Amino acid sequence: MSTTIDLPTRRTRRSEPGSSAHWVPDGVARLRSPSVVFEQTLTGFGDSQRARHLDPDTIRGRERTVRQLQAFSGAFPWQPTWGAPLYDRWSAALSEKVATSTVIAHQQKVGLYLTYLCEPAYGWREVCQELFGTFNERALWDLNRVRHSQEYVGRPNRNRPLTRPEIRSLIGQIDPEIRRLQAAGHKGALSAARDLALVTTTYAWGLRRREAARLDLHDWRRQPRLPEFGDFGGLAVRWGKAMAGQPPRRRTVVSVWPWAVSTVRFYVEHVRPLFYQGRRDDGVMFPTERGSRISERSLNDRFAHWRDKAGLAEELGPHCLRHIVSA
Repeated sequence: MSTTIDLPTRRTRRSEPGSSAHWVPDGVARLRSPSVVFEQTLTGFGDSQRARHLDPDTIRGRERTVRQLQAFSGAFPWQPTWGAPLYDRWSAALSEKVATSTVIAHQQKVGLYLTYLCEPAYGWREVCQELFGTFNERALWDLNRVRHSQEYVGRPNRNRPLTRPEIRSLIGQIDPEIRRLQAAGHKGALSAARDLALVTTTYAWGLRRREAARLDLHDWRRQPRLPEFGDFGGLAVRWGKAMAGQPPRRRTVVSVWPWAVSTVRFYVEHVRPLFYQGRRDDGVMFPTERGSRISERSLNDRFAHWRDKAGLAEELGPHCLRHIVSA
């Protein structure tokens, strides 16, 4: 139940991005229920990250994890309940559902939130003590984390390189399926032809999901030393994995395999224009039949569709296409 609390006069808190001074002004009587203050700490936490130019998806993901922990605990971070026993139960529950790397990522997100909450510059310690009479000083230090002692902590059978027979099976079975769908007059033939170019591009140029999904037609480049490839001598990747607080990294990948270039050229010249019949060409490399850019989730679904048709292991995902074996 909300109560009116008269805040005593105190020194003015500094107004850094994310500071409690934006949300709980000095000397003002306000209705401050725990849930309201919790929401304001999350807003301030988001502001502190936006001030460092972090990606909005990163900010939302961290907020989502903190909300999940709060719902799991039924308490708030300034209360004594937020301590080692809670974190142990929460981490144990996560470990039963997700991979070790995901548990580490969730623990890191909670640790960042608690670091923000305990930072004196933001003033949440004194706000919580004045409003609720308590602040868990050990909330951050009691957070038990999975030890991250090596770079790779994923499962050995995931994100492994596809073997050459697996690649031939994956890509080789798409073209016959396109012909079958065409003969049956099925509208899925167009999407299947796009998928052939999409899988080929992801594999031959070593792309991540987002990098492939956000390609545009103008990202293809000529290479003076590869005149035989024409306009497809290289690929400018504009949406590479970013460092914290930095824009996406860019790189140029030089074309290597003639068969891959031939597949992409045929798609660009003969298949892709069919997506733009009756509408303006927006330059998207891999559009959908509904006129939008293919999403990362759709890319996952399309890869899973062709993976299952090829009879490959279900733990394989699109990221496996980035890894190439020599034999």
